[in-house]
Amino acid sequence: MIHKLNRGERLLEHQTETGPRRRLFFPIPRTGLSEKTIERIRSRSVRSRLLNLGKMLVSMKILLFTVLMAVLSYVAVVQLKHLFFETSYFEIKKIEVLGNNFLKRESVLNQAGVSLAMNLLNLDREAIRSRLMKNAYVKKVSVDLVGLYTLKILIEERFPVMYLKARDSFIEVSNDGIVLSSVPTVEKDLPIVTGLQMENKKSGDDISDSDSFLEARKWVVSLEPRIQKKISELNLSNIQNPYIFFVTGEKIIPKNLEDFLLRFDFLSSLLDNLKKNNVEPDSIDMRAPSEIVVKPKRAKKAAEGSSRRSASG
Repeated sequence: MIHKLNRGERLLEHQTETGPRRRLFFPIPRTGLSEKTIERIRSRSVRSRLLNLGKMLVSMKILLFTVLMAVLSYVAVVQLKHLFFETSYFEIKKIEVLGNNFLKRESVLNQAGVSLAMNLLNLDREAIRSRLMKNAYVKKVSVDLVGLYTLKILIEERFPVMYLKARDSFIEVSNDGIVLSSVPTVEKDLPIVTGLQMENKKSGDDISDSDSFLEARKWVVSLEPRIQKKISELNLSNIQNPYIFFVTGEKIIPKNLEDFLLRFDFLSSLLDNLKKNNVEPDSIDMRAPSEIVVKPKRAKKAAEGSSRRSASG
């Protein structure tokens, strides 16, 4: 079947033996056409070719521009990576560690995982803070950049206030009830509290909700340094009836904390007087309403009268 098209071409449709219909375009023979018509057809053909060539050139320009931009972007990324990560322009040049008294600077830096020449773009301040907070001595910590090249680590430490005896070791405890360490022997000049069940405690454990710890803390924080210096041990195996050992060996049985503080100076004078009289007390009971009962170990000279003495105070 033959159809006449607008462009002056003939369309021949035919059915092939092995496939679907195909449409073939054949140019109309130019015989019988005027020179003007032939020239018009020729001009149209040239314009069509030029148009196709222009489109091809535009596509080539776009492709070349895209390739060029990709190459430049790659070079820029490589150069920036080298600038940021392989040069000294973005390295830490100074590290300040403030607020540390018990912790040594080297220990803080090692646990924080930071050092000089560390790249600032790889710096994770929250991770540094988390690592330092795992140390029981660290109560609070802040990690900040000062300027562009200085890293500032500000620490608020926990201070030990007492030793708690636990079988064959001593547990170092802070004022807020955090176990700081467990040591075999006493290393610091701190009050020693015995009689509490504190076995299997390790660094970082929180015992602030323990009634026995709260009672021990009440005693420790209430004792003035001059009083603490005379005490070698506070026993709280019975919280209602604690007793104290002085460094000179005397066992003191106080009525309560308030009464002990109130009569401590009188107690000290009494001990000095007993020493002058060559009396070595075994225990001193302060639970009587108005008297201090002294039970001597022995009289260094011949003793007369009762083995128990009392003093008003």
